[in-house]
Amino acid sequence: MKKIFKSFCKKEWGLGGEGKKLVSTRFFPRHQILKLLLWLIALVVAGVIGVVLFVCYCNHAVRSCGKFCYGEIEKVPIYETALVPGAAKVNRWGEANEYFAGRIEATAKLYHAGKIKKILLSGDNSRKDYDEPTDMKNALIELGVPADVITLDYAGFRTLDTVVRAKSVFGKNKFLVITQWGHAERSVYLARKHGVEAYGFYAAEPHHIPWLVKKNRSREVLAAVAAWLDVNILRKRPKFPK
Repeated sequence: MKKIFKSFCKKEWGLGGEGKKLVSTRFFPRHQILKLLLWLIALVVAGVIGVVLFVCYCNHAVRSCGKFCYGEIEKVPIYETALVPGAAKVNRWGEANEYFAGRIEATAKLYHAGKIKKILLSGDNSRKDYDEPTDMKNALIELGVPADVITLDYAGFRTLDTVVRAKSVFGKNKFLVITQWGHAERSVYLARKHGVEAYGFYAAEPHHIPWLVKKNRSREVLAAVAAWLDVNILRKRPKFPK
């Protein structure tokens, strides 16, 4: 009986000696299994290449708006309005946020240089204990910027909300966005996709903290993809468009 069973297994399932197979070679010849595996590998590789190309395409589309951005105050023409996206005053470790400080300092310098006349500060105030626009306003006042040239938008929850509401709520059809590299191009891209003549100015980055700069620049790679999808596929709107 034992010999008969072994003979059956060898004939039907390709089991012989110490070898053990889980797939019948009668119905799935080895060359077909190998061919299937190669197809699966090819599909995975093609998928990975497709994703990489899509990410590159989105980033190229967003980064191309760098041609509308300035890096030096002397080269900036006069703008009626500057738009400053919100940032937390302190980071998660309770320390001063270098990105917040960079935007505030750049805005104050541009104002005192006569490059901007009005300032729209847009940020998150979704909680009573968290108020980005007011923190930015107070910081600018400390640097000598008059309160009467500052307007606050408390519903700038995302960059998309910030740039779209500048037009839909505050009637700004042209402005200078003041923020760091990557975010500047993304802001300008989103604004121009919504019919705004937007330009950008690069605020200082904390280059003395290299890992932080690398982290935020890496984040911008995926943020650029999200921005492209928001305006071209998802057609997202601000949480409070008006």
